[in-house]
Amino acid sequence: MFEKFEILIIIIIILLMFYFVISLGAGKGKDHNSSAKIRRYLFGVRALICIIAIVSLILWLLL
Repeated sequence: MFEKFEILIIIIIILLMFYFVISLGAGKGKDHNSSAKIRRYLFGVRALICIIAIVSLILWLLL
C-alpha cells in the first residue's frame, strides 16, 4: 500500500504524462487553419487537468 505522500506524487506524474501525450498528439498537424482549434483544445485539456489536480489535492488533504 502506498503512503499518502506517494499517492500525491503518483497523481501528479499521471496528470503530467496525460498532458504531454495529448499535447504531443495535438501538435502533429501543423496546419495553420486548425491551430486555433488546437489551442482551444489544449486550453480545455489544461483546465481539465487543473480541475482533476485540485479535486485530488482536496481529497488527499481530507483523507
